[in-house]
Amino acid sequence: MAFADTHRDEPGRRRTGGNIDPEPVRMDPRSEGLPQAAADHLVALVARAAQAPAAMVLLLAGEQLRLVGAYGLPSHWPSSPSVAVSSALGGLVISRGAPVVISDVLADDRVPTARPERAEGERAFLGYPIRDGDGAVAGVCAVLDYQPRQWQPEHLTAVDQGARACTAFVGEQRSAARADDVQRLLAALLDSLQTGVAACDAAGWLIFSNKANQDLNGELPDDIDLRTWARQQTALTPAATLPPAVGPLLQALAGESLHESEIMVERRQQRPSMLLADAQPIINVGGESLGAVVTLQDVTQRHTAAVSKDCELTIRRLLSGSDTRPADELLREVLTTIGRMLDWAATEFWAIDEVGNVLQRHLRWTDERNLLPPGLPDRLGHGQGMPGRAWQTSEPVWATDLHTDADARAQTLDWGLLRSAVTVPVPIGSTTRGVLSCYSTYTESPDDVRTAVMTGVAAHIGQFLERRRGWDLTIELGHSRDEYIALVGHEIRTPLTSILSYTALMIDDPDLPTADRVEMLQVMQRNTGRLQIIVDKLLDIAGLQSGHVTVDFRRMDLSAVLLAAAATVRDRFADRDVTVDVDSPDEAILWGDPRRLAQVVDELLANALEWADEGSHITATVTADGPATLLTVSNTGQVIPAAERERLFQRFFRTQGALTNAVPGTGLGLSLARTIIEQHGGTITATTDDDPPGTTITVRLPTDRPTATSPEHLRATTTDAAPGAARYR
Repeated sequence: MAFADTHRDEPGRRRTGGNIDPEPVRMDPRSEGLPQAAADHLVALVARAAQAPAAMVLLLAGEQLRLVGAYGLPSHWPSSPSVAVSSALGGLVISRGAPVVISDVLADDRVPTARPERAEGERAFLGYPIRDGDGAVAGVCAVLDYQPRQWQPEHLTAVDQGARACTAFVGEQRSAARADDVQRLLAALLDSLQTGVAACDAAGWLIFSNKANQDLNGELPDDIDLRTWARQQTALTPAATLPPAVGPLLQALAGESLHESEIMVERRQQRPSMLLADAQPIINVGGESLGAVVTLQDVTQRHTAAVSKDCELTIRRLLSGSDTRPADELLREVLTTIGRMLDWAATEFWAIDEVGNVLQRHLRWTDERNLLPPGLPDRLGHGQGMPGRAWQTSEPVWATDLHTDADARAQTLDWGLLRSAVTVPVPIGSTTRGVLSCYSTYTESPDDVRTAVMTGVAAHIGQFLERRRGWDLTIELGHSRDEYIALVGHEIRTPLTSILSYTALMIDDPDLPTADRVEMLQVMQRNTGRLQIIVDKLLDIAGLQSGHVTVDFRRMDLSAVLLAAAATVRDRFADRDVTVDVDSPDEAILWGDPRRLAQVVDELLANALEWADEGSHITATVTADGPATLLTVSNTGQVIPAAERERLFQRFFRTQGALTNAVPGTGLGLSLARTIIEQHGGTITATTDDDPPGTTITVRLPTDRPTATSPEHLRATTTDAAPGAARYR
């Protein structure tokens, strides 16, 4: 918006260069700023005083003389108002810096030979130099005649006085030109700023508003003073929000000074903008108010960056490792922090289900509006939806419009009031192991600052999960060491002691009765068998985890394995009043090792029978769960405490109930089962029920050939999570 002088063109109304262009005094395009009427009037007076038929005023403009005032000239002269100094009679005045008097141009050898055609008919010339305030020649005041003549002293005096009068015009013109140049430079400078600038006079009339201020405020009123306009707006609509520049301007008019006052500007379907306002009154040397000025800086990006940095630091502290709460509780707090500090309407954490090779929504947070639409899928395939796309590309994915974005529409066609989203992969090591999704009610655009912050937050989550996994393994190793010592102290030393004792007796007493010898050998054989089971399971676990023992994958029927194992276990526990019920389809085909999975099923059924109540039922089922096959074994009996469920599948662990009731065992069966399942790319979890009390073991196995069988898979822990839900401790 241009900076222009303010003037009144009718009572009570003021125009501004920033809003309504002023109607200038009519200027001749030849005049370089001199009013045409004034210039023409002056040269007419000079012509009359010199008794000449024509007169003119020419001002020097570089190498040109520009006609700025004329009287009695031929009609074709104004069409070409400029002439080269070197080819004009006025050029003689300029070059000499003194008056030039010519009685007959045809007889005077000072006249330039190259004359413009417009000078035809000109016979007599009288010109005086026009000087500026510093005495430099600035132009020519001249009279002409179309016939030869002798110029009289009074004629020279008239032209001389005309030239002197023009000096005032030149000074005024140059001052006006300089003021105009300064004004234009100032306007251009202010328009080039990204800071909004507006000013009003003492009466509250807007006198200037640059382009940045227009962008921030829209069109400000120019036909009424701001005080009156603000009162009218609030009277019409009490909740009306005035443009952000108006309030600070009115405060400054009242004598206040504002420094970096924060203004939050709400915009429809857009994130609020944060502005900093500086305003102050303008006071003259006499202490009178001349008006007020305000500057507005849009610091939204700076504010967003600062808040984002605070959010990232908060999450870093939260996940630093000093807080020992369960991982899910901390992750839920992370989602809440992201949503509230960064103004998202909803946030989600998706975990990769390694068994089914799908993303599964693990945790979510929404603000009080609860805007996530119902019916959103809880599982997404690789490349499916926005989370699936982030998983596939390992890059952040922005959806600027959820209602038209192809990936967003793969999740739902109706996102309600939600407008945009960003999904960021959560890395653990070099692999994506989860996805963080954030949804907004604003129309968002990809933003480098927020993308970097969200990527950083996702990295903190990944590092946290990796640390927790390492922590879990360290704790498990510590427990295993302690329980191994207990195992050696009891389950290994006891049978060894028995074997050594009976061996010593048999050696010391060669005449030992046959019946006693046979009984001792049976005890030794039984204890040797116990040791053999421990050694075999330990070697099996170690071999499977190290890769020295491989899993023989083939197409197999899990239903057939379950039926065979159930028959075997029924025979083994025939003395127990417990029923084993099997519920499975005719076939449950998957890729696996039949012998190893038979070990798992046998271990789970035997463990369930061991702890089942007399007269109860054990239920074993096989079901399909999308890309996974589920095997569940449930019994009713003593409930395993939550703290012990966390360790149920650790090596050498035995429950307190087993220790208290002196139930024989090594604590290796369920650990071996977990190792076999993990080698199949599956998970094994334990849950308990209180009514009736009992335990359910759930195994999830990939139906198709697993893409990876490394023990480095994220492990679902033995918690009360729903079957199939990836869970982190």
